[in-house]
Amino acid sequence: MAESEVKESTQQPAPAGPAGDESEQLKKLHSDVQSLCDDIDREVDSNMPGRDDLAEISNVLKVIKGRITPTTTTTGGDGDASKDKEQQVLPQSKREELSNLLPTIRRALQQRKQPRSKQDEAHHPAAAETKTKAPSASSCNPFTKARQSERRRRQEEEDDEEAVSLKLLLRLTQNVLEPEQYYEWTTSYVDEDRIYGWQKEADELAAALVAPDGGDGKEGFLFRAAGIAGVHGSGKTALAQKVFVHDKAKDNFALRLWVCVGPPDSEDRFCLLYRMLDNLGLDTAKVEDIVDKSNAVKPHRDAAVERIRNDPAKVAAIRNKANDDMNHKADGEKKPDSDSVKDDDTKTKEEGAVPAKEDGAGEQPPKEQPADDSIFEQLLKEEADESPEVQKSKIGVLLYILHMTLSKTSYMIVFDDIRAYGDDGWYSNLALPPPPEGEWGDRLGYGLPKGNQHRGAVLLTCRNEDHARSMVRTGRVVRPPRLHPDDAWKLFRREYYQAKGQADKFKVDQDDDDDAFLKELKQMKEQIVNKCLGLPVAIAEAAKGFAALQPLPDDDPTHDAEAKTNNKPAAADQTASASNKDTLQPGAEESSKAAATDDD
Repeated sequence: MAESEVKESTQQPAPAGPAGDESEQLKKLHSDVQSLCDDIDREVDSNMPGRDDLAEISNVLKVIKGRITPTTTTTGGDGDASKDKEQQVLPQSKREELSNLLPTIRRALQQRKQPRSKQDEAHHPAAAETKTKAPSASSCNPFTKARQSERRRRQEEEDDEEAVSLKLLLRLTQNVLEPEQYYEWTTSYVDEDRIYGWQKEADELAAALVAPDGGDGKEGFLFRAAGIAGVHGSGKTALAQKVFVHDKAKDNFALRLWVCVGPPDSEDRFCLLYRMLDNLGLDTAKVEDIVDKSNAVKPHRDAAVERIRNDPAKVAAIRNKANDDMNHKADGEKKPDSDSVKDDDTKTKEEGAVPAKEDGAGEQPPKEQPADDSIFEQLLKEEADESPEVQKSKIGVLLYILHMTLSKTSYMIVFDDIRAYGDDGWYSNLALPPPPEGEWGDRLGYGLPKGNQHRGAVLLTCRNEDHARSMVRTGRVVRPPRLHPDDAWKLFRREYYQAKGQADKFKVDQDDDDDAFLKELKQMKEQIVNKCLGLPVAIAEAAKGFAALQPLPDDDPTHDAEAKTNNKPAAADQTASASNKDTLQPGAEESSKAAATDDD
């Protein structure tokens, strides 16, 4: 039985551009931040609404300003300076986030610099003039007043909607300084003992993915698709993993493949297909060569090359790039090594010979070498390959290779976390068979064989239920139900002990007598589960939060005994006090009453 899975990895941030472009970008961003901080500081002493939040935003921007100033620190060794720079300068993604945020902050500042009444007068000067005019006859019409009041109310509501929340802007500004969150890729590995509940749902999904017999005595198997939809943290991946290792899945599918699709910003259809083919055991280098030389790609590439040749501007740009590449290559070959130059000079001095110098050598810069036709043709081909038609034809060839590979056996594929569902139909109707004629680059489903020879099934997870139904069509779509309180409490206890570094103490059926705080929390388990809405991620985070708390110390019984002894007189003293009650002073009598009241 063959199994494949996508290895867990992290998405790396996009690399920065050239050093010169990066320096200019940082200078411009530094100037924009400085200008905005100056504008805010000039207004914080006024009566402008929201000035406290704006002052906080300005303080955060000043901290950010230090992170977008290129450092010239040279402490440490040769490699330490670059390391210091990486630590101080914001990453590229955070700089882009800041660039998009600055105009919004400036617009919010402008909205609050002018009160609404002055804004209305500025935008509608005629309205300001009417305030000083005598009321006209039409102003006595109550219906006219109502319409004017309604229009003013709607305008104010629109202004409120357009106004940006300063609290939100402050949080977004602070987020620029927070570390980047990388996407954690899921895998098919699952410890079944760590997934609580959902056995019924896993049984139903596994049964839905196993196609029944044709009913006519022949093995007429069909393609089946099912989906799991739900909000983030509802347990979609955990339920899919439980189906992936289900006994019915193991018994009916010789090949099981787990594919983590990932968020929209990481979507790359070429990468997705190459990952699948790689996990199916194909040599991706050979596959890439086959796709590049395919007869299905060649006509589209030739047409794209012809279009580029008919565009003089594009031809000139490619020619200039080819010349630059040629010159860089020539400079790299002709530039002598420093040690070899020293050796040549020493040898020349020892022999006493004077090297001959050609006319004009060293006086004029080297002439630009003409571009090699092979370099130009290669760049032209790369430019043509970027055209949408060529890209689509290449995807079609990859889907055909995937289709032929999967058609050799029964298969089950899990597409986890599909969030890049779009309007182009790439993910829609995975059960649709490929067209008998034409290209296959339109839909992912074309690469999934459907027929009566082998079983084929697809299980997907998606946050939007409508998208999931569009992908599986008539297939079953389920939502992970809320965890049962008992199952939720098992998850809570496991995460609680792990957060406290006591994972070895966790046992499913063990009492928690040795942890008084957890024993007290157990009495509130239903309230905790309800507050977390039964979501596994919320329950796990709540357990980690409680594990970080320090319970209040219990009252010391010795201290209580001493307190009672000090507050209450002995029995003999009480008898004496009762007999001498009339001789007590008024102040002492009041003190005795107060002490008795405190004890109650």
